Amino acid sequence: MVLTVATFALAGVLGSLMIPSAAASGEPVCDSAASVEWQWICSQLGTGTPVSTTSTIAPDSDYPPEWTGPVSGTFTLRDVAAPATIAGSPVVIDTPVSLADAYRGLVAGHVELPQEPGRWIINVLRTTDAGTAQAQLQTMVNADGTFTLDLGTARAQEPGSWGFQVLDSLHGYVQEGATWPQPAVLDGLEVRAIVVTDTAYVIDTVEVHADNTFAFPSSRPGTKVFQLIDTTSGSVLAEHAPTTGLVRSYDAAVGTPAHGRTFTYDQALSVITAESVGDDALAQQLARGLMRLQSVGGRNDGAFVTSAAALNPEAAQREYRTGNHSIATYALLRRLGDLSPSDPDRPALVSSTTRGVEWLLAQQQSGGIMDGLVTGGSGSLRPDGSFDPSTSIPWASTEHNLDAWHTLRLAAEVLDDHAADRGAARLETAILTRLWNPVTGRFHQGWQPEGADPTPMLDLNSWGAIFLQKVGRADLAAGSLSHAQDFFVTDSAVSGYAPRLPTVSTAGVWFEGSAGVALAQGRLGQGSAAAVTMGRLEAGRLASGAWPEATRVDASMDMTNDPAIAATAWVLLARASLSGHPTIWDD
Repeated sequence: MVLTVATFALAGVLGSLMIPSAAASGEPVCDSAASVEWQWICSQLGTGTPVSTTSTIAPDSDYPPEWTGPVSGTFTLRDVAAPATIAGSPVVIDTPVSLADAYRGLVAGHVELPQEPGRWIINVLRTTDAGTAQAQLQTMVNADGTFTLDLGTARAQEPGSWGFQVLDSLHGYVQEGATWPQPAVLDGLEVRAIVVTDTAYVIDTVEVHADNTFAFPSSRPGTKVFQLIDTTSGSVLAEHAPTTGLVRSYDAAVGTPAHGRTFTYDQALSVITAESVGDDALAQQLARGLMRLQSVGGRNDGAFVTSAAALNPEAAQREYRTGNHSIATYALLRRLGDLSPSDPDRPALVSSTTRGVEWLLAQQQSGGIMDGLVTGGSGSLRPDGSFDPSTSIPWASTEHNLDAWHTLRLAAEVLDDHAADRGAARLETAILTRLWNPVTGRFHQGWQPEGADPTPMLDLNSWGAIFLQKVGRADLAAGSLSHAQDFFVTDSAVSGYAPRLPTVSTAGVWFEGSAGVALAQGRLGQGSAAAVTMGRLEAGRLASGAWPEATRVDASMDMTNDPAIAATAWVLLARASLSGHPTIWDD
């Protein structure tokens, strides 16, 4: 689905400022002793809606995404002054317990009013598509406040719903109270129902009942989210959303495509970083969330989608890219390798990583100009903007192939996978012979069916240097990394590296890539240079502890200056690596 700004404007109901309370969202609270950067990554779990109180709200059932019937729930107010009660209908239907619209039998009930013989009259209404009309049926309330009616005698031929009024015969037959079934409600409060498919949509709002319940007559397909709203201030007092274990990749503004989305690459980096900082509880939840982004069945069984709405990963567009997939599989392999043999998560991780490796090996080419390389994946936009999931990507990206090599090497070790071992060996040869340019001493950006793409990109020099070092080509690694200096820029108080050769219009610092340079410098024994690189990035850190994707927006690179998971995770990984802690591609 092609998403428009108008569509995403509806997503404003799910904020992007702060994580809701643990009681409201079910997400874990990050360890207050953790670094401020890691706390920010933790805060990207959940919806990010600003919740102003510790009040709670919960549906009566875990309604599945396909549910479109009635929904109901309860709430508890905390940190809120008791709201006034607006009286509902004084009519109480005792039998039948549930009065169906099509019911035509006897009704027994009572009124919650002073018992005055001959004063109160029950008047029956019928509401249809044409409106509300008299059903030509009335009865006098008994002296004890009770009444009975036979709805079979009412004039109500068309489909509709019943209504009951109380009329005061002593005061001009004016109506007393609201029409049944209107319950008593709390003034100034409402519940907002939201469904999340590819983004968030408000579907309805209702008043809340005085007994702290709420009910909607129907829903729509999608993940269900409920918010308790203060109608005076507009603030969200409580929110219920499902726990998916997925991080929002960007703290992005409402109305932007990245708002509320999880990119698989960022989720995988979060798993790796959780392992690196030793947050096992969060690593577990993040890994489980990552597996929700993996396809089950079909020709792409085991493949990881590119991105999804954080609250509804099952609705993700079936786009697969080999690089994202490789990093995701790598992250789960790292997690699997750290678990004890008796850990209950092992079977799921073994299945997930095994299927992930099988899909990755299926992308490896046999014969021809791309022999040994992995191609890009599948799924792309048609010229008319619609999505075609059947398209195969014919090119081979150097970045994807470097990612794939690390993954296959780790799979051979963790899974004792001989096919992965053979695939890694073939891939290593293909990278060195087809993607490395001995004339320029740097990697091509990739290989198209018609030939090499020599476009210089920053990460080919840094990530490429790490690969070259690991395969025993230290002579080439140092030369590859030296080309990173071609990308060095200073933007305001921050110095670092741009994603491509800088020009006047694209001279922003890319924090993820800059931290990647520091990590490569450390791996190649250039610790002092790495420390300088990291120090130069400090001025770009935000008050929240996050780093933005870049110091400036670059639409041509689809790059923003929003706080970003990838930037923050890479800074943490580079810092940990320089301190001798396990991070990424050091297995």
